[in-house]
Amino acid sequence: MSLKQRMLAYCACSLGFSLLNHVFFFYYVKVFLNYYKIEEGWFQFAQMLYLVWNMINDPLFAYIQDTTNFRLTKTRREAILYTAPLFSLSFILIWFPWAQGTWVTGLHLITALCLYDTFFTYIGLAFCCLFTEISSDPKVRLQLTQWSNIAGLLASFSVFICEFTSDSLKSFQAFQLTTVVIAVVAAIMMVYTGLYAHTEHDINIMQSDSSKEEVTHKKSSESSVWRLTWQILSERNFIAFVIVNFFQGFHRTFFSNFVAIIFDELIPDDVVSSSIRKMFYGSLNIVASVIVIFGVPLVQNIGYSKTIKWSFIWKIFAGIIMFMLGRQYIIIMMIYVLLDSAFSWAAFTFFVIPLSEIADHDMYKYKRSHPITSMVFGTNALIVKPAQSLCPMLTVAILNRYGYEEHKTGKLGLQGLDSLKDTMFLILCGYSCILGIIQYISWSKYVLKPQKSRELVISVPSQF
Repeated sequence: MSLKQRMLAYCACSLGFSLLNHVFFFYYVKVFLNYYKIEEGWFQFAQMLYLVWNMINDPLFAYIQDTTNFRLTKTRREAILYTAPLFSLSFILIWFPWAQGTWVTGLHLITALCLYDTFFTYIGLAFCCLFTEISSDPKVRLQLTQWSNIAGLLASFSVFICEFTSDSLKSFQAFQLTTVVIAVVAAIMMVYTGLYAHTEHDINIMQSDSSKEEVTHKKSSESSVWRLTWQILSERNFIAFVIVNFFQGFHRTFFSNFVAIIFDELIPDDVVSSSIRKMFYGSLNIVASVIVIFGVPLVQNIGYSKTIKWSFIWKIFAGIIMFMLGRQYIIIMMIYVLLDSAFSWAAFTFFVIPLSEIADHDMYKYKRSHPITSMVFGTNALIVKPAQSLCPMLTVAILNRYGYEEHKTGKLGLQGLDSLKDTMFLILCGYSCILGIIQYISWSKYVLKPQKSRELVISVPSQF
C-alpha cells in the first residue's frame, strides 16, 4: 500500500474514535447528574475507581502491545480491527439507564466508565502508535495531523447532531437512537483502519521471512515493564511534557463535561435562544478542528513548540481579562469560552508530535530494534488520564459546596443561586489562568527537536 492510502486509513480511525469520544465526554456527566439523578457519593466513588483503572490499564496494555505476539497485539492495525466493535458497544451502554438515583445508578456509571475506558485505552494506544510508526518524517507527521483533523472536523458534528436530534436532551429517546447510529458508523470507520493502516514496521515484516519476525518480537520483550517504564520516566523531556499534558487533559475535560452545565445557568434563555445555544455547544469542537486544518502552514513556519507556547499565553491573559470584565458580558463570555476551548483542543492536537519525538529518541538512545511506542504513550497516559477523573471530582465538589445539588431539586434561594453563578464564573476563568501558568513554565523545559536525517537534534538542556 502507498503512504497516502495508509494515512487515509489512519484518518478513518480518527473519525470513528472522535465520533464516540466527543459525544461521550460532552454528555455523560450531564446525563448522570441531571437525568439519572446519581448521588454525589456514588459519582465520586465511580470517578475514583475510574481513576484507579486508568492508572492500571495504560501501562498494562502498552506493555502487552509492545511485547506480545497474540492476534490482538500482533500489529497496531489488528489491535484496532478486533476491538473496534466492542468499543462501540461500550459507548452505547452508558445511554440506556439501569435505574435513577439509587445504588444501581452508581453501579451503572462504574461499569460504563471502566468498560469504555478499557477499549478507549486499548484502541487509543494503537491509534497513537500508528501516528508515530506510519512515518518518521516530521513533514509527513504534520500533514497527517492536518488530515486527521479534517476527519476530526467531521466527527465534531456529532455533538451538533445530538443537540438538534434530541432538542438538547429533552427528547432522550431520540438521543439514544442517535448514539446507536453514531456507534455503528464509528465501528465501520475503525474496522477500515484495522484492515489497511500498515506501519513502516509492518511493511518491513511482510517483506521479510517469519523467523525474522519472531526474533524482532523476542527482542522487544527482553526488558521488563518496570525497566522500560523507568527508562521512559528518567527522560526529563518526558517529565516536562506529561506535566503540560496532564493539565491540558484537565482543562479539556472541564470544557467537555461542564460548559453546558455552567452556561445553562449563566446564560438566561431570554438572552440567548435555545437554537443559538445548541449551535454554540456543537461548534466547540468544530472550531478547534478548523483552526488546526488552516493553521498547519503557520505551524510549519514557526514550529509546533512556539504554537503550543502561545496557546498557554492566550489562556493566561484571556482568563484574566474575562474575569475583570465579569459575567454580565454574556456574548463576550461565549466568545471567550469558544476560543479558549478551541485553542486548548487545537494545541492538544499537536501534542502527539512531541510524544512521537520522545518515542523516536528512546529508540535512538537505547538502540532498540523495535520502537516501544505503546510504552511511551501508555506511560504518558498513566500520568495524564487521571485528570479525566480528578476534574469532574473537583468541579462537582466545588459546585455542590455552593448549592448546585440543592439547585437541581429547586431548594436553593435567589441569594444562593447568585453565589453559585459567581462560583461557576470564577471556575471558568480561574482554571484557565492557573493551568496556563503551570503549563507555560513546564513547557519551557522541553528541549527535543524534530528528527533530521534519522538523527535527533537536541538543544542544550536547561536545568529541570
